[in-house]
Amino acid sequence: MGTGSGTRWVGVLYLVLAFGGVAGAVFIAICFDLRVAETAATLLPSAGGLYLSWATFRADRREATHDHGVAEIADRLAVAVRRQWESEVRVRRLNDPYPLPVSWHAADPRFGESWSLLRELAGDWPSGRPAPPSGWATEPAGLAGTGGEITQVFLERVPTSRLVVLGGPGSGKTMLLIRLMLALVAERAEGSPVPVLFPLASWNPTEETLESWMAQRLARDYSGLGAPESGPADHSGQVSHARALLEHRLILPVLDGFDEIPEPFRATALDAINAALPLGQPLVLSSRVTEYGDTLAPAHGVPVMLCGAAAVELRPLDAADIADYLRRDAGGRGTTAAARWDPVIRLLGTDAPVARALTTPLMLFLARTVYNPRPGEHATVLPTPADLCDPARFPRTADVRAHLFDAFVPAAYRPHPQYPCRWSPQQAERSLRYLARHLQHTLGGSGDLAWWQLRRTLPPRVCQVVTGVVLGVVAWTAATAVGRLTALLAGLDSGWQTGPPAAIVAGLAGGIAGGIGCGLVAGVTGGIVEGATHLLATGQPGGLPTALAYGLAYGFAGGIVGALSSRLPDRQHGAAASESRRRGLWDWRMCALGFAAGAVLWFSFRLNYGPTAATIGALANGAVYALAGGVVGARASSLSAHRPDAIPTVRTLWAWNWRGFSGGLASGSTIGFTHWAVLRIQSLLTGNPSYTFTTMLSFSCAFGLSVGIAHGLAGKPADLTAPVGPAALMEQDRRIFRRLWIVVGLAVCATFLLCYGAEYVVQGGFSYGLGRGVLPGGRGIAMSPPHILDRGLAYGLTVGLAAALRDNAWWYYTLTRHHLAARRHLPLDLTAFLADAHERRGVLRQVGTVHQFRHIDLQHHLAAPGRSQEPGASRPPLPPPRLPHPPVHER
Repeated sequence: MGTGSGTRWVGVLYLVLAFGGVAGAVFIAICFDLRVAETAATLLPSAGGLYLSWATFRADRREATHDHGVAEIADRLAVAVRRQWESEVRVRRLNDPYPLPVSWHAADPRFGESWSLLRELAGDWPSGRPAPPSGWATEPAGLAGTGGEITQVFLERVPTSRLVVLGGPGSGKTMLLIRLMLALVAERAEGSPVPVLFPLASWNPTEETLESWMAQRLARDYSGLGAPESGPADHSGQVSHARALLEHRLILPVLDGFDEIPEPFRATALDAINAALPLGQPLVLSSRVTEYGDTLAPAHGVPVMLCGAAAVELRPLDAADIADYLRRDAGGRGTTAAARWDPVIRLLGTDAPVARALTTPLMLFLARTVYNPRPGEHATVLPTPADLCDPARFPRTADVRAHLFDAFVPAAYRPHPQYPCRWSPQQAERSLRYLARHLQHTLGGSGDLAWWQLRRTLPPRVCQVVTGVVLGVVAWTAATAVGRLTALLAGLDSGWQTGPPAAIVAGLAGGIAGGIGCGLVAGVTGGIVEGATHLLATGQPGGLPTALAYGLAYGFAGGIVGALSSRLPDRQHGAAASESRRRGLWDWRMCALGFAAGAVLWFSFRLNYGPTAATIGALANGAVYALAGGVVGARASSLSAHRPDAIPTVRTLWAWNWRGFSGGLASGSTIGFTHWAVLRIQSLLTGNPSYTFTTMLSFSCAFGLSVGIAHGLAGKPADLTAPVGPAALMEQDRRIFRRLWIVVGLAVCATFLLCYGAEYVVQGGFSYGLGRGVLPGGRGIAMSPPHILDRGLAYGLTVGLAAALRDNAWWYYTLTRHHLAARRHLPLDLTAFLADAHERRGVLRQVGTVHQFRHIDLQHHLAAPGRSQEPGASRPPLPPPRLPHPPVHER
């Protein structure tokens, strides 16, 4: 927060002085014929003190800047909140043609604390107030107001600044909260709390505390606070800024949609809110009247109330306000379009179904969208509002509401004179219904439509297969095609097999990207294309079994490596948790698969050692793989291709996850050592040459470092002052995909060049090895610098891509949207469809990085299993929403 540069230069100076002093002491010892060993022994104990001094310095710097940094983050957050909701007001047309005059009055006394208690509580805050402000209302009736007065009510009239906003469906609660937040941000002083809207529908109070959920939500919607699952770094560190804001009470929570929490958990949720946001902390809570009242007076259990809060209830719109609004939106009094509303206006204020239906802002918005012409559009081509007055078609208020919901989507997608639509009303309605059912059933009733969560509709095996095939093809391209091109340019005479075996490269990379399943598919794909290339180039089919054996063995090994070097969530949910419990600590299925994958290397061993020694080597290799599969097989099958909750990354800087790096280094090196040991056993049995220890050590170090790099890179969040929407987040995630591929690929390539190059220099050259690149005389082809370059390129391109696929949500979203488009569920250009539905059609709204349907009732209506256009037709009830599991934040 303005101190990073100073800390960095002080740190550099510290390191220069420390190491310079050590080097100077050794230099003096040499120059004056002192004993170097004694000098070194004298300096070694100071290493611990050097580290302790540096660690203490860094801790002091962090502590000194913490409080100041939190205040700066709050100020930047306020800018982001203002920009976000000003844009949303414009898109939702809340001020077009003018803000609806929503009014309210004091709610029933049972919904809030007694007024005398509120005044007493406010006077006894720990901070203390010398005397009751003159602006406090003297009684609940003083809370009544209209429109912009909500800010004055919250800040001045309610003694405790804790307010419950109640209203019926579509009565304008969220619209009023947005108006309140914008006013609070406009009047906010630097360093003071920032109002932030939290939709409660995505909170599971039985599995996640309110503080944790709000921190996750802040970190996701405002990327500069940190992003859940943005990398393998510790999760608490990723959301530390969000937690700091909450701990310093620099967030004013605006909790919207309490009624959208499933009924069995509302009392638990309200009790958790009281515990997390104690008296003295301002907050706003909105809910429907009935649902909140049922929580205060449940049929079973203990009543729960929001402590220290006053309550207001929104009034139905007045008939005069409704009439003026409809006429003004249609063009104003005296216009032909406005006159079309006369039959409806004459019924306003009566008990007619249409009059009762149009008393809420939601229904008024639907009606204006369906019946009022847009600029440049003729009213004669639209349905007439007088149809709503037909008692035969609409005998009940519910029928009018259902008709407006049914007609809303076709009206929103009718030809627009200014914004032509790429999708017909039928296509749009089909897609929106699919999305609504996805939210209602796949996500358990959540209202957050996040593009990265669509992958839940795609079977995990499809992700693994497609990802594995892509990695297999890339590995073949890098190892065979590019290798052959390099051989031709360098004048090498080694046939077509110049680079490393594509099946090995693909299998190891596939395991890193998506676990054992993905590794096996990638290895088999690489083996098939490599074997086919061998057959076409030489006419000999014997290379196919060997290539497939390599692919199966190293695909399984790659999955084990990915499991040991990846951090998975502490808790698993749903089918994954049930499967894990069923398998127990030892996974027999993966044990058997590991034995088969290891033993299949017999096809490779027999080429150099004969069938007997190959059998012994295959059994030894299979035993090691079986042990690894039984111990960590279940974990290896739960990597990214199985993770439905991975969300996009937003990164600008690089950091290190030393746990992932060390795990990858250890497990990757173990593979090389195991393979060398098995070959060594066969060599001792037959007397045939094997890989030298230094050659296998080079591969072990190179691959271990590569896996460590692939799992060790993490990211830092983007600038907070620029609110990130869904489309921008996707573009950032796609950019990170390319950056990860390039950076990890270059690092892995450099690692292989370094390790193999060091052996080349030390040994004065070495041969390809066994079973590949052998000349007709039986001699192994000498490894040259171009051969080393081929290996670096092959592993760099493929492992870099694997790391990008593992840490990226855009790739799996791309697979999902193509899958759903092929099944005619959603448009292929889903991003443009969602943006159009939000910005042009008003069907969706945007909250942070997710979309939501304009109203939860619209989502429920579209998600209904059946619909009828006939008046009065009964509609099947929606199944009770399942409470969604909290998001799993890992990478």
